[in-house]
Amino acid sequence: MTVVEPRIVVAAALGRTILRMATRTIHLPESSYALLTAEAQRRGLDPDALADELVRADLATHGEQDLEMTLKSLAEFRATLPEIDGIVLARDARKQLEQRSDS
Repeated sequence: MTVVEPRIVVAAALGRTILRMATRTIHLPESSYALLTAEAQRRGLDPDALADELVRADLATHGEQDLEMTLKSLAEFRATLPEIDGIVLARDARKQLEQRSDS
């Protein structure tokens, strides 16, 4: 399995940031690689991309973040979620329950 490690390089002359990738090889037992490829296929991802996602999620250093960074991360995550109106959900649930009891 090959894992690509990003490296950020700033091109001062062009005023742009360039993302370079470094390649690393990770040796996995066949059974682990089979699990990884099956899950990657289920998610519609490349096995390398899934491995990168899993490593980042598992090895992220949450303990080093300060409270402001954690709250900012949570706010960004919350912004990706759909709006939920509890009153509308309760009304819909009640209607569904009434429809079940009528039939």
